Parts: sequence; C-alpha cells; structure tokens
Amino acid sequence: AFLEYHFGRREGGLDKKVILLWDDFSAHFTDEVIAYAESINVLLERVPPRFTWCCQPADVAWIRPLKATLRDRWLVEIRRQLRCSRAANQNLKLAGPSRSTMVEWITGAWNEVPESVILNGFRKCQLVDGAAVEVEMSEDSLDDGDIADLMADSAVEETIDPAQDIDAVGATSSPEIVSL
Repeated sequence: AFLEYHFGRREGGLDKKVILLWDDFSAHFTDEVIAYAESINVLLERVPPRFTWCCQPADVAWIRPLKATLRDRWLVEIRRQLRCSRAANQNLKLAGPSRSTMVEWITGAWNEVPESVILNGFRKCQLVDGAAVEVEMSEDSLDDGDIADLMADSAVEETIDPAQDIDAVGATSSPEIVSL
C-alpha cells in the first residue's frame, strides 16, 4: 500500500528509476514487496541495522522531542488517575488511554514539533542543503514528589516476604566459592 500510494502513480510515469532507502524492518523486504517495487521501477536499499541514528531524519531530529511530548501527556494522565484514586480512597488501577486520546496526543505532539527541527533532520542527514540551525526545546521530567506519590499509592496489594525473595531463595549463610 505504501509503495503504491507514494510511488505507483508518480508524476512523469514509472520510466524513471527511484531509489528508496528503508530501514531493515522485515516487512519492507518480503518477496511480494520486492516484486512490486521492481514492477514500478523502485530500487529498494536497506539502511543497515543500528544506522538510522545517522541517516534517517526522524531518528536524527524529531523522534526524541515527539516522544518527550507524548511522555509528558502520559504523565499528566497518570497524575490525573492518581488524584482520582486518592479522592475516591482507592488503590490506583492505572488504565491506558483510549485510541481517540492517543490519536489526539500524537497529533498534538506532532504539531508542537517546530518546522525547523524537521528541516534540521534532513540537513543533518545531508538530504537537503544548508546548515542546521539551533533549536531549543524544553524537556520536562517527572519530579521526585510525583515518583514518591506513585510509589506510595501503587496498586501492589501484597509485599514479598524477604525470605521468599528471588535473591534469598536457596541462599546459604556463607557463599560457596567456585573455582574455574
């Protein structure tokens, strides 16, 4: 579907060969995908595993701020659920966001990524000309009070008996020395 939509009906027809650099995701290189790419004159090339950090604009520039914004939205939701559970005097039972909420978060997060950050990704990968420009983006974090609140109000209803802890099971009073 991706190849057909973006390359199957390209302007100027299918006579001109196109190179598409894709990451090494297995679904990108099935026999069916490779055959279709050849039929529309698209040459598929792999970006070697663990190299997208230097040649894929998203990894270079905007994935981190996008994920930071999504993380901030998730933390706001966790705090809201924590307040509600406290107000109801109940244990916290964390629930994930709905699909529509996730779509709203992702759309909002994407809209908050400055255009200059996106352009910088392409510049740093040398896919467009120009020097990268300095862009300041804030990074919020979970403060210690929130962490303490989450730990104190966790939904864990039992504690592990220290004698039954994994590290303690089968332990002897004096460690055995093993020579190799």
